[in-house]
Amino acid sequence: MQKGNPVHRPAASPLKSLAGFTLVELLVVIGIIALLISILLPALSKAREQANSVKCLSNLRQFGQALQLYVVDSRGYILPAGYLTTPPDASGTNAENYATLLVNTELLTTPKINAMTNGPSSASSVFFCPQGNTDAIGAQYSAGGPLLKPTPATRSDQVCAKPWRTKSASTGIIVDTWYGINGNWGDSTVSNTPCFVIPDTKAKSNAVLKKAGGIPYSADMVFMFDGVFYDLNFDANRLSARHNRNTQSNLLFFDGHAATYSVAELPGGAGNANLPTNPFASVTTLRKFNGPKWRVDQ
Repeated sequence: MQKGNPVHRPAASPLKSLAGFTLVELLVVIGIIALLISILLPALSKAREQANSVKCLSNLRQFGQALQLYVVDSRGYILPAGYLTTPPDASGTNAENYATLLVNTELLTTPKINAMTNGPSSASSVFFCPQGNTDAIGAQYSAGGPLLKPTPATRSDQVCAKPWRTKSASTGIIVDTWYGINGNWGDSTVSNTPCFVIPDTKAKSNAVLKKAGGIPYSADMVFMFDGVFYDLNFDANRLSARHNRNTQSNLLFFDGHAATYSVAELPGGAGNANLPTNPFASVTTLRKFNGPKWRVDQ
């Protein structure tokens, strides 16, 4: 067999073995990644907001449990919106509000705040709504402090997402709460809310707190809400459109359950709830709305 010279095969070019993406291919990959991010981010944001809403509902349910314990300890009387200084001063400053009462009776706990001049705490607490604003205090009506009544321009205004601060006159504790209570300050016979501040500031009579058994439609009667302060009959924007991109609000009812509502379906709707008129100022207007009840004569 004739042996020939072996065929010479040139070695593979090292440049070919190390070939990478072309510029066009790299731009295509970057474009695909950017597209995926643009698709996923809204979904992740929605999931985060939903988780915050669920946490908020859990907070409100804990308030509902605390209310039931308070009722037992107080021989059937429900939680007041607060107590005024005694005797009430001209500005009507609070000696207590519902939040300091619940902490003072050891039904709930709150992060420690050392001074009235400190900013709000965002530490985990039943009083803190995860969709709340921690930039500054939204309402403060304690004796010796700056009197700040919340006046949000709309229901999505950050003012009603800020906390309501009260310093307890009896224990000195300072509590920030991101939830409002369905009550009023002033003449307890005017708005007929289930909760109110005592004593009666109009001095017509000694206002007597309602008993839990006297609250009609407890499964429909609002006890607390996403928002700040009280006196919705004075400013309906204190009920906050806080969840799901400022379209929903969480409410707690006197039977202890909490639920999410579209703000557009609540009295006053979205936007500026005081226009053309404040719906909470008239029981006749409130009776036109199906769903949650706000007054005992509704």
